[in-house]
Amino acid sequence: MRVLFTVYPNSLAHLYPVVPLAWALQSAGHEVRVAAHHSAAEMIIKTGLTPVQLGDPDQPPVRLTDDCAPPHHQDIVNRYSDVMGLSPEGREHWIVFYQWLMQPTSDYVRLDRREAEDLIDFAKVWQPDLISWDATIPAGAVAAKVCGAAHTRLLIGHDMFGWSLDRLAENKDALVAAGLDPNPLATLIRPLAQKYGFEVDDELLVGNFSIETMLEGLRLPTSTKKLPMRHVPYIDPEVLPKWLYQRPELTRCECCGRKNRRRVALSLGESTRRFIKGDWDRAPKIIKALGELDDLEIVATLDKAQLADVEEIPPNVKVIDWVNLAHLLPTCSALIHHGGIGTYSSAVANKVPQLVCDVEGISLLMRLVEDGGDINKTGTYRLGWEFDEREEGAPDEATAHWELPAKKVESTVVSDFVISTGAGVRLDHRAKTVEEIRDLVWAVATDQRYQHAAHALHDDWLAMPSPSDIIPDLEKLVVQHRRR
Repeated sequence: MRVLFTVYPNSLAHLYPVVPLAWALQSAGHEVRVAAHHSAAEMIIKTGLTPVQLGDPDQPPVRLTDDCAPPHHQDIVNRYSDVMGLSPEGREHWIVFYQWLMQPTSDYVRLDRREAEDLIDFAKVWQPDLISWDATIPAGAVAAKVCGAAHTRLLIGHDMFGWSLDRLAENKDALVAAGLDPNPLATLIRPLAQKYGFEVDDELLVGNFSIETMLEGLRLPTSTKKLPMRHVPYIDPEVLPKWLYQRPELTRCECCGRKNRRRVALSLGESTRRFIKGDWDRAPKIIKALGELDDLEIVATLDKAQLADVEEIPPNVKVIDWVNLAHLLPTCSALIHHGGIGTYSSAVANKVPQLVCDVEGISLLMRLVEDGGDINKTGTYRLGWEFDEREEGAPDEATAHWELPAKKVESTVVSDFVISTGAGVRLDHRAKTVEEIRDLVWAVATDQRYQHAAHALHDDWLAMPSPSDIIPDLEKLVVQHRRR
């Protein structure tokens, strides 16, 4: 059969989770294509997959333009939450969906850009049997409807879409009475769907089914149909350096026979480091604490922006801008990370205990920087300047600026889960002193209880079906849902 994937462009976090399943399909004899904005073609080719380029070659990704959709204002976000009577935890889930994820979702359903039309035109010509679409690219569902393909969402994280749609449906009458749109996602997709002659229904919003990659205790409860699949970490291949051949504690000194020190990895993500200088004061404090642990060798995958406020790199800290986690983690006794799903999954796959950076007690709500506010404040996002990649001229002072919370969107959910399994701890750099961070890192890196729990978590992960395991199920589901 023919399978078409859609991915959000210029984000490794959206591309890499697709690769293992795409290769499993190819290895089973199926044809695979990956559709994305033309700027993502080189990234896709590096994974060994075939890109389908979408959009005008002379136009940048929507997020890098002045007319990209802004986050919803904090007042309307809170109003929805109040009308639906959400708990504090539920409110944070709603914020992620409505204020964070609705932005990129709006990018490629626009009628004034070519991406959605190009995707649908390709689907009509190539006639895929299955379209697997990124939850932020609902044009994939429209393309499936047009060409008669079965379609599925490949969930690369928590299903905030399914969870939020369930809450909206439960509170429809109250939302209408309050003058609020009872389904903003349907409203967003409706113009594209109507262009091709059909209305928005539940299937168009969540697919015929969804591929669920989260472990049982990490999933959000939703009413959608799910096909579980193990999240297999992928990173572009590179030459394995000699210093990563084996774990340092397994190498003995020729002179005295003593074991060398343990290795700990520090990775704070690859997305926000592109536009948040200083890393919310996190990197300086953690590195200072790590410098007091002479018996640990630290490998820190940090760039210049993250190191901006670090006064001195301790002798036991090796800073490398980028290193393949698939190569680094097998040699590590612990991983300190920002709470991203991809990094968390890499730790699980390699049986590594985790220290998840998460600031407790602050909301994920983005706040518009009003007139007179400090638009140059660390952690401020300038609308249209995603990842700070724009180079032409200076930013327009009238451009909207949004203050971001000092943590990864999913960090609290991930840290809570890791703690519940015993495979790690939360590292709150705002609440803990340098000495407390030092002791916490040492405990996780050396206490065998964390190692045993990490092995148990790995066993749970290994018990989930692999990408290859689900191919027969996908083939059956395609036959069931294909409309031609």
